[in-house]
Amino acid sequence: MSKADKAAAAQAGGDSEASRSTHFVFDNKVFQVPGGYFNMAKEGEAVFNVKLGDVWGKVNFRTLIDAFNIDPKGPDAELLAKVEKGLKFVKEIRPGDSIPREILDGTASWKVDERHLLIARGRLSVQLVSWITGNEEVVTDRNQLERAVEDPNIKNRVQQAFGELAKKFGLPEERRQEVVDKVDAMARELSYIEALRDRYGQVQRIVVQLGRINKAYKADRQITGDISRMMALFKNPVGFFDDIFEQLDGQTAEIFAMLKSYDASVAFIRRMRDELHTNLMVWDEMIVDWTALEYESGPEVEAMLKRTYQFLAQNFLISKVWQRGG
Repeated sequence: MSKADKAAAAQAGGDSEASRSTHFVFDNKVFQVPGGYFNMAKEGEAVFNVKLGDVWGKVNFRTLIDAFNIDPKGPDAELLAKVEKGLKFVKEIRPGDSIPREILDGTASWKVDERHLLIARGRLSVQLVSWITGNEEVVTDRNQLERAVEDPNIKNRVQQAFGELAKKFGLPEERRQEVVDKVDAMARELSYIEALRDRYGQVQRIVVQLGRINKAYKADRQITGDISRMMALFKNPVGFFDDIFEQLDGQTAEIFAMLKSYDASVAFIRRMRDELHTNLMVWDEMIVDWTALEYESGPEVEAMLKRTYQFLAQNFLISKVWQRGG
């Protein structure tokens, strides 16, 4: 069954409370208009997009409720509130779509690569070894973290650490597996952070590319001036991401404390995961455009610089917007 068919099937069961608990199943007929979908407008407001003849109209939720006699305290209004929350995690929602898992149970609604899980396991393995030797430190080399999972010496030390952790938690040897399972579950939570770390790396590469372009245009004072102002606009978002990753790395470094307060640690990791994911979504188009850029000078590069400056000014403006002639 296609996604559209599934959505239609879910929508057909419109008054099913069970369906509404997991899917955006609305009662009002306005949500059954073909092609209708929700997203965030540029102004940062959630809207319902509906085709009116040959043009698309964007209707904010307050107008939607008033114009189509939606009960402000009814199930459709409750779902609209969930749509607004859901748009922090996905860019677009259609009637009948599944409610993002972040809202339902706190888990992530997107997938990670096996490599990210491997890195997360490596990170915890290294921390377990450093904990048992009494010399806890944060290892940031991701190649080293990947290798750590298969290193025989580290494997042996990790097994030893599991036994020591069980004792610290007051568990008998036969319940040692509970500690192993808890560490593995923590690695799965942290695998999303590793995936987001990769995504952030693509934002950082834009800064590196700007530096190269700046050298290529060192004789053009206008362009180098523009790049200098772009670099200034980068400081806030880069500082935001760096701060979150620093907090997460600090949390991971204290492995015993993290496992001892397991539920609170998972809640913290998920909150940081969602903040990172939401804020990195803003960069999606920029990342794609810069990844496709093959040159360091020329009309294509200059057009990219202009789009980037406009993007930065729109999202991270400190004092004034960028303006260029021509």
